Amino acid sequence: MATGTDARRGMDPQEATRDAATWVRDIRGGKTRWERMQKTQVPLAQLAELLSSDKAAGGKAGPTLIWYGGAIARYAAWLERQELTPTLEHFTLDLVRRYIVDLQRQPANEFHPRQPAQEGPLADQTINSYVRALRGFSTWLYEEGYTAERVLGRLKVPRYAKKIQPVLCAEEIADIVCSLNPRTEIGARDQAIFLLLLDTGMRAGELCGLRLGDLHLDEGYAMVMGKGRKQRPVKIGARAAKAVRFYVLHWRKPALPHIDRAFLTCRGVSDEAAFLAPAAGMPLTVNGLGQIFRRIGRANGIPRLHPHLLRHTFACLYLMRYRDPFALKSLLGHTTLTMTNHCCEAVQQMDVIRADAVSIVDGMDMSALDVNRRGRFKVIKKGR
Repeated sequence: MATGTDARRGMDPQEATRDAATWVRDIRGGKTRWERMQKTQVPLAQLAELLSSDKAAGGKAGPTLIWYGGAIARYAAWLERQELTPTLEHFTLDLVRRYIVDLQRQPANEFHPRQPAQEGPLADQTINSYVRALRGFSTWLYEEGYTAERVLGRLKVPRYAKKIQPVLCAEEIADIVCSLNPRTEIGARDQAIFLLLLDTGMRAGELCGLRLGDLHLDEGYAMVMGKGRKQRPVKIGARAAKAVRFYVLHWRKPALPHIDRAFLTCRGVSDEAAFLAPAAGMPLTVNGLGQIFRRIGRANGIPRLHPHLLRHTFACLYLMRYRDPFALKSLLGHTTLTMTNHCCEAVQQMDVIRADAVSIVDGMDMSALDVNRRGRFKVIKKGR
């Protein structure tokens, strides 16, 4: 029976009776106060912050935290465009499926804060990345007790076309190296970066994190800190070591004495836009490295040039020369052979094209065939 207090609060007596009965049943069932708490109104932004703190405490790197946070923020913004509150209540399987369909129809960069929208749709890899982050968020919610089940456990991640990425050929590499003038600060730095990435296959973040103490140029190697805070040595050849040493000795000028990163920013004064660049002598960032390669690619007519292309080129050229995927796995810093096998498949497909084998048609005996005036095959009967 409902009490007078419930009536004064404006609560329906029958609803109050049901809530009280549920509360008594939960207490008898041994449920804790956390398990009885209603969590559907928790904002997704707060949950994203908790997820970021949990992943950071577990040793996850900054890009991983940005990946989760960005995917959750994009989904929350989509909910607001649907006039729904971005809370845990609206993180459901049906809504996420609607969100994926909208992503597949959405023009690229439509809601980007800085870049203009493009005519083509979002890349399949981009949508795949967003959905994988939301699935990871769903698993974290279940493990932390915010949901009774994995909300997106039955969600299938959209597939994307796996295209063969062409590696840099010898002519393209030579053109790029020759276009970078080591007698200038920018040219010396960019040439050292290009040769070092191509010679070691290290990631963009690993190069930007290199410190002077990590370079052992006389011994021909460097110590890099990879994913999962796993350190590994990478071999540096004589040409790359010479370029790095030349940049460090003659052109590297840190803005502050305590900066020990190997590669720093440069700022030219050739145009007005250069004054908006980051201060010279500060540690180079991954975004800054991407801008460097876009500039080099435009100057040499190679628009596909980016830092990861050098890692892929290194891996393929290494396999074509040494045929040792296990050694390549260690050089690239892969935990398993899964990612290394992608490079092996690319090399196998390139070997098929480059193989010095006779084609099927060219190897057939065509002596019994002739071509008439119209360009059609004419069978020549035996005995004539």
